[in-house]
Amino acid sequence: MTPIRLLLIIALLCCSAPAAQARAIVDMAGRKVEIRDRIERVVTLGAVPVINGFLFALHEQDTLANGLPPQLARKYQYVFAPGLAGKPVVQGAEKGLAVEDILALKPDLVLTMDIATAQKLGDLGLPVVFLRWTAPEDVKALMALLAEAFDKADLARDYAAYFDAVVSRVSAWSGAALNRPRVLYVNLRRLTQPHRIAEWWIEKAGGRSVTDDGRLQESVTFSLEQMLAWDPEIMIVADQGELKTAYADPRFKDLAAVRDKRVFVAPMGAHLWANRTIEQPLTLLWAASLIHPERISREKLEAEAAAFYARFFDKALSNEQIDEILAGASER
Repeated sequence: MTPIRLLLIIALLCCSAPAAQARAIVDMAGRKVEIRDRIERVVTLGAVPVINGFLFALHEQDTLANGLPPQLARKYQYVFAPGLAGKPVVQGAEKGLAVEDILALKPDLVLTMDIATAQKLGDLGLPVVFLRWTAPEDVKALMALLAEAFDKADLARDYAAYFDAVVSRVSAWSGAALNRPRVLYVNLRRLTQPHRIAEWWIEKAGGRSVTDDGRLQESVTFSLEQMLAWDPEIMIVADQGELKTAYADPRFKDLAAVRDKRVFVAPMGAHLWANRTIEQPLTLLWAASLIHPERISREKLEAEAAAFYARFFDKALSNEQIDEILAGASER
């Protein structure tokens, strides 16, 4: 994009904007952001499926102005927001952000979890809100912030109450458990535990994460020798290909989880449940059903998932769709 063309787009954007914005909110970096009273076009950047999930929970999927990058496409994103299929893609794995295309969309709100992106686009005059999710319960603060932007505080309160109720329920189960099995959430291709939030849900669900050493980094890499020494009793993987690898690769045959057929694929709804997602309460219930199956049956888990999507995403899913999500079979 040439500097002259960029300036023309910025000028056009400024001319088309109202003389004064209706209100201001403070984002999770402490930045004051002026936004319009009525938000009709939202651009989500970076962790697009994660951010989109919050809009689904606020029943604002129709405001999404951009589509999913191919590498981040998830089948149920299109189920929860059918209009995504026809929206322009404004970021890519190789070219990064298409700034010109973002400006041309004239968004009322831009959402990102990358502070550099927030600052860059904010300097161009766009209303960019930075979202931070480091601690597990940040999901509630993030939901409350976006609910403020859309004037839907009641939905944020409802979600927070449900989140707390599930954590309390599952904590009671795990607290009464006599043993905590060794659990590993793993990317077998890279021998990493890819997301720190898994340390939280494994512990809350009644397991003992073998990678939980108090680390601060998002992911941790380890050797095959270390993995064998940990000898996890339960393994969680991200997709069906990894499940096949766990059982087919001779390097893993002596692991307790492999021997006992306790390798499981994380469910995939709006996003992968094992990672950061608005579906985190379901992650806890699902993990508890694996670690202490006497506490929650498959039938109860299915009912809980169906109720969650109906209540928070305003989407009634069929039994087949719930089964597909729980099986982790909806990857793309």
